[in-house]
Amino acid sequence: MKTYILVYNGFTQFEVVLAARLMKTAGEIITVGLSPEPVTAHEGFRIVPHMTIERVEAGSVDLFIVPGGDLSQIARRSEVENLLKAVQACGGTVGAICSGTLLALDAGLARGRSFTAPAGASAAAPTGARLERPVVSDGGLVTAQAYGYVDFALELGRLTGIYRDEADYDETVRFFEFFKPAAEKAPEPLRAVGLEAGVAV
Repeated sequence: MKTYILVYNGFTQFEVVLAARLMKTAGEIITVGLSPEPVTAHEGFRIVPHMTIERVEAGSVDLFIVPGGDLSQIARRSEVENLLKAVQACGGTVGAICSGTLLALDAGLARGRSFTAPAGASAAAPTGARLERPVVSDGGLVTAQAYGYVDFALELGRLTGIYRDEADYDETVRFFEFFKPAAEKAPEPLRAVGLEAGVAV
């Protein structure tokens, strides 16, 4: 499985880190830039793209993720819109979050589909239906609000079949959404942690 993530100056890295973490369990993560030059994420991390956008073969893409951020450099870029359309036409999944959803809307991917996007985005997809939810999945398009980044990652994993079974999915939800270990363990006896010997715990 190959997951491609668009990176550009000012992209919001935290929105896609968990998605990348989960998808890496099933295959390769490939960052895609508009040029081979390094980009700086909103959080300050400097990233050198694995490849440029014109080298991406849409038919080889299982999942293409578009993070939000400062879209001033990439909005209305034909190469981005054309690739997103081609990925969907080839049966791949497009995942977009926060302002990244606007790129998917501009490319027409939400036409006839339900989606979520920042407030005021409905005009960009007059034939789609905007829903006020953390994440919406409809026909190979997964869109999410910024605050839905955990649900976004979980849904992308579900759609691409990375979970072994329902128990594996439930365990992943428990860990990443509810911050609980996979299985609760009874506390060890105090003696096991050294209290009996006078060790501070």
